[in-house]
Amino acid sequence: MLLGGHRGNPDECPENTLASFQSAIDLGVDLIECDVHRSEDGRLPVIHDHLLDRTTDGSGLVRDHSMAELKRFDAGSWKDPRFTGERIPSLDEVLALAKGRVGVAIEIKNLPLPYAGIEEAVVQAVNDAGMVQEVVVISFDHRSIKRIAELEPQMLTGVLEASRPVDILRVMDDAEADVFCPHWASIEPETAEELHAAGKLIGVWTVDDPVSLAWSKALRANAIYTNKPREIRP
Repeated sequence: MLLGGHRGNPDECPENTLASFQSAIDLGVDLIECDVHRSEDGRLPVIHDHLLDRTTDGSGLVRDHSMAELKRFDAGSWKDPRFTGERIPSLDEVLALAKGRVGVAIEIKNLPLPYAGIEEAVVQAVNDAGMVQEVVVISFDHRSIKRIAELEPQMLTGVLEASRPVDILRVMDDAEADVFCPHWASIEPETAEELHAAGKLIGVWTVDDPVSLAWSKALRANAIYTNKPREIRP
């Protein structure tokens, strides 16, 4: 069972920053998970929210700023003064940090605000980094995942779900997805067995305590994503 750092190591560092990803890598994770939007000039900033307000000293929509403008905001001091000066990284920077060290789960944040062309931009970035075999692209927007699969069939893709679909294999097939990525409490061992029997992988989130870890083991999940990579060990 692979260990993924959800937004890096957000328990100890400002989420989705290079400091957070480096900390998770230092703690021995197998994967880092990051969230990708599209800037006004078509770049791929790594930040969770559509708004800047929660995790930076900026405000407003990510999509309304160029990458250069986004780089001016402080993305670290909200967590702790010692992280003052941490910046919003680009996907290129995150991939460069991870290459040859850990895999990368890239979540496309295409809902509720869509980004035209984000799938093509993500595939281009991964290809430019030479990391097609080291990346999985995931999203709650299953149309985005289907588009990724069409653009780069060799890349692993996954659908995010917060609840159990009526026909889980139909959802997977419609999106041409390889990995089912549910909240840990919204899947049970019978469903996990159904997915495994169909040759699908399972990556669950967010596993931050002994109960969710024990349940993930019962599911025989292929990967878990945690906010606490120092504490959670598969």
